[in-house]
Amino acid sequence: FDGLLHTVPGVNADILRMDNYTMDPDKDPLFRGEFDVVKELIATLKDGQGAKNECDKIIDKCGTKKSGGTGIKQLRENIAESKLSYEIMDDSAQVFLKSKIMDNIHKYFYLIVFAAYMREEVMLAKDATSEEKKTDNILSSGKCAMPANQLKLVKSFTQYMDENKNLRDMIETGKGNLQWERDIPAAALANLQELAKADFRGNLGKIIHDLYQTAHIMFSDMPQGDHKKRAKYRFASKTLMRLLPGNIKKEVETLIDQKDHSP
Repeated sequence: FDGLLHTVPGVNADILRMDNYTMDPDKDPLFRGEFDVVKELIATLKDGQGAKNECDKIIDKCGTKKSGGTGIKQLRENIAESKLSYEIMDDSAQVFLKSKIMDNIHKYFYLIVFAAYMREEVMLAKDATSEEKKTDNILSSGKCAMPANQLKLVKSFTQYMDENKNLRDMIETGKGNLQWERDIPAAALANLQELAKADFRGNLGKIIHDLYQTAHIMFSDMPQGDHKKRAKYRFASKTLMRLLPGNIKKEVETLIDQKDHSP
């Protein structure tokens, strides 16, 4: 491939470099694959950003035809879309979707690692080639372009991972490191906590009113419908559980465990 480039006048090799690939900077960080565990990986790998760029270009080529891909699957954006759908699902669907999201982050992580491994192997394979073979493949430009069928892997991917065992622990502990729920504004939470602390039963009406008012503001970006109602109800019920006084909370948790929903 390198030899072919040097036989075609005027070719800009930088355009063909996959590690120079850049995505649309206006895309949401999730759609760009900027998950915490991936950012940690990039900082750990040698030229981790180059490995991610190369991986992202291939993933984008496998994306939907609408986005210029081949119509197979856009793994990176599929993670982001699933994450955005998470908060509007019911509890049982959330369990499945959370598992799917973490599984796809696991795949994305290892694709980047494999890209880094192959980039390292290219250099090692060139260095491991005998001087005699290098001499036989010198171009007129003076560069050596080894035919791909003469390049041999120096070590397997399993060996590479054994040498970088910390990456296995990194993905296992980091693939679930996402913000699964929206954060309640600090001022709203402080107000609710103050009402609950002063007189929970006496202020219950005000607490519930303020809870739903806060939920209305927090989920204002979502379109009207059952999904939005479900997200608001879930937020309100979980926040109310946080506000319950200790003795009442214990009683409510016992009733929930017993599946007793009577008033």
